[in-house]
Amino acid sequence: MVHDWLVVGFGGALGAVLRFIVTEQWPADDAPWATLTVNLAGSLALGALAAAVTVSALSDQHALLFGTGLLGAFTTMSAFSMDAVRLAQEHSWATASGYVLLTAIGGPMLAFLGWKGVHAAVS
Repeated sequence: MVHDWLVVGFGGALGAVLRFIVTEQWPADDAPWATLTVNLAGSLALGALAAAVTVSALSDQHALLFGTGLLGAFTTMSAFSMDAVRLAQEHSWATASGYVLLTAIGGPMLAFLGWKGVHAAVS
């Protein structure tokens, strides 16, 4: 069990550094292109990783290292995307639609409320 924590932690450290490198190399001037890039690339990578695990091409340890660790720190969008895919695969269309809409609309709204709340508290 402790070994799993170390594997996830190591992967997370790598993912965080990779994300930092991407954002440093591609600063957001007029649009968050670096964030979009890591979110889309992470979604693609986690989809491929999940498929590789299901066909036994990768072990559970590799899934922890690259999925939970590296991609989890690189982007949370990849986990969101795979959750939506899983719900769709289960034909849970109402749940999948609600999940996507709440995440896409609720996330930015809550970020705005958090932003405003901190600014109000500091002012």
